[in-house]
Order: sequence, then structure tokens, then C-alpha cells
Amino acid sequence: MAGAMEDSILSSKLANNKTMILVTILEPRLPPRLTSLPIHPVVYLFRTPIMELTKFLGFLAMVLPIAYGAPTSAATSLHPKILAAMKRDFGLDAEAATKRVAFEHRSADVVESLKGSAGFAGAWISEDGTTLKVGVTDEALVADVTSAGATPVILANPLSKLEEAKAALDAIDIEAPARRDEASASSGIASYFVDVAANKLVIESLAGSTATAESLAKEVGLAAGEFEVRTVASMPSTFATVLGGDAYLINRAARCSIGFSVTTGFVSAGHCGSAGDTATTSAGASLGTFSGSVFPGSADMSYIRTVSGTTLRGYIDGYGRGDLPVSGSTASAVGASICRSGSTTGVFCGTVGALGATVNYSEGRVTGLTRTSVCAEPGDSGGSFYSGAQAQGVTSGGSGDCTSGGTTYFQPVNEILSTYGLTLVRA
Repeated sequence: MAGAMEDSILSSKLANNKTMILVTILEPRLPPRLTSLPIHPVVYLFRTPIMELTKFLGFLAMVLPIAYGAPTSAATSLHPKILAAMKRDFGLDAEAATKRVAFEHRSADVVESLKGSAGFAGAWISEDGTTLKVGVTDEALVADVTSAGATPVILANPLSKLEEAKAALDAIDIEAPARRDEASASSGIASYFVDVAANKLVIESLAGSTATAESLAKEVGLAAGEFEVRTVASMPSTFATVLGGDAYLINRAARCSIGFSVTTGFVSAGHCGSAGDTATTSAGASLGTFSGSVFPGSADMSYIRTVSGTTLRGYIDGYGRGDLPVSGSTASAVGASICRSGSTTGVFCGTVGALGATVNYSEGRVTGLTRTSVCAEPGDSGGSFYSGAQAQGVTSGGSGDCTSGGTTYFQPVNEILSTYGLTLVRA
């Protein structure tokens, strides 16, 4: 504890199952987030049963690092390539980028501790990356959110209600002939997801399909104010391409990007290949065979079991500035910064927009994807999404490009690992 807070001194004395703890905090370093705590800038005495003391110390361990913005060991080792990409895409210098990623990683732990609570309505990080906001529908949860170092926001709809409506929408055949525009071969529904900050289910559609979108929302029981229809210029598509070059080739034809190394191979996007397809380097050397693949449907994921002798490393291609280490797979919260590496465009960054999104590709609907503001282009499919040294997922598809900007979805990596029983290779 003393190591995590240089200007703090903690001493304790046990006696008759009671503990007296002396906390001294120097006034110049008192963090703003502690102003609601019963701790004064000079000295404060606590006399409490050991059980309560344990809770208090655990609370301090969570809140003090968030208040001070002290970078974690993972954040302090941000690779120069990531720092360069965050400077280009966010305008952050190295110190600001490091603090932001450290804050986002700690915020993910706070969200994990709160999301099972009754009245939880979702969580997101503010646009400037400095505040974790937690939506609540029950004022009884406000104190818990505040004590965890986050900012409570009273909302009307619990997250569970919106997620149930989305699940009901997933069960509807939105591409049934009766729902299609007479002038096109699709319903014009591009995607749908829960926007936690807006506290609504968002349905994205082409301009000519807004009536279909509104009808679908009402069909799953949503009232006005519980959903929003947003128009998009085009339908999303996957980012596979038939081009030669680096990364890996599927059946010596289509090109995709490697996601992450696992102990027996690597993971990538499901639309890149089917079970039994071969994976080779651009030079034609054998990498392995697709052992499993899911696309479309409940995921966009694949697992390639590599041939004997393949070197599997816990790093991501940094495209000219060294390799980026992978140390875990803790999922980031909505609003967190996130970066992507791909064999076509290299490294680009953006923010997480929504979790559990459903995307309507021409090949079929895919559920459970994460929506981001990162750009991507054909050939980037399957490539790595990451936050600091934490693996996030593999590139699925989206719209736009890295010249004009765009929206990209990724398949969460933890689902791939659990589905195939895989273990990440770590640096």
C-alpha cells in the first residue's frame, strides 16, 4: 500500500480483535476523488473491527490508484508504436497516453465488480478518457458506484432490459423477403447494439429502411425513447481480400491478418476461412490448417492449428517499429481507447463504441461483436485489436476506410479462447 502511494504512511496496532489505523496524507497530494472520504489532509484515526478494516483497505486499494492516475506496470511499458498511433489518432503525448490506458485498465476492474448489481445500466468512459461513468436505475446503487471511484448516472432503462430486446431481435429473421426493400436484395438493416451512454437500443439502417427499423424495434417490445434509428450511408462488409502479399493466405488466394498466437497455433476471423482450409505465408510456406471456424451466426472467429516447427510468439506486428507485447486479455470498457494492427493499413487507434453488437453482413448476420471507431481496410480482417498489452479481439468488418475514417467491429478474443479451449501465448 505504501509503495502505491508515496506520500502516505499507514500504521496499525492489533488489540482485542480491534485495529487502530493511522492514515497520514500530505495535503499537497490529496487527490480530488478523496474529497468525499472521511479523511482530512493531516491525520485521521479509525477504530474498527478487523472485518471492516479489511473492506476499508480494499476500498483504498481500488480508489487511490484511480484518483492518482498512477500507471500500472503494463501501461508504463506501452510500445513506441502504440504511443505514436495514439498521438496521431488522439493527439496525446506519451505521458497522457500512458495515463489514459492505465486508467482504462483499472476502470475495467471496477466495471467487473459492479455489473452484477441490481439496477446496473451499463458503464462507459467519458470522451476525454478521464472519467468512468456508471448508469444506474436504482438510487441504492449510487453509493457503491461513488465508493468505487466512478461517477453514477441515473438512467431509465436497466441494461438487462435493452439486452433482452436485442436478443429478441437476434431471433428474428430480418432478411425475410417480406422485410426487404423491393429495390434491393436486403432489408437495409446494417447493425444494432445497445448504446449504454444513450440508454437505448440503436438500430442502424440505410435511409430507405428506417420504417423497417422502427417496426423491428416495436416488434421486440420497445417504446419510443427506448430505441433510436440511425441512418448509415452503406452496408458493412468484411475486410478479407484476394491479394498477394504478407500476412497469411487462405488456400493460397484470399489474404487475412493473424490475430494472436495461442500455444498450438493462432486465432483469426471466421470469414477468412472454413475448417479444413489451408493457411500459408505469402511466400507459400505452410502455416497450418483451419481447425475451427464460425461465420456467420454467433461469432466471426477461427482457429488455425499450425504445423510442427512453427514459432509462436506473444507479440503483435508493429509494422516497422518493433513488435508489440501481449500480456493478457482483460476486456476494455465502452469509451476506452483501443488500437488495431492489420496487414493492409498497419496500426490505427480509436475508441470502443458498444459491446455485443449485431452486424448484418451480406454473407449473413453476426452477433456478439464489439463496435469501434477504428478504421480498417480489406486484408486487415482477422488482425489484432488490443489495449496496451491486453489482447481484445480480431478484426471482423465494418464500413469506411483509413483515408476518410470508418467503423470497425471485432470478435472478442476471450470468446475464441473459451470456444476452442485455447491459451494465449504471452510475451
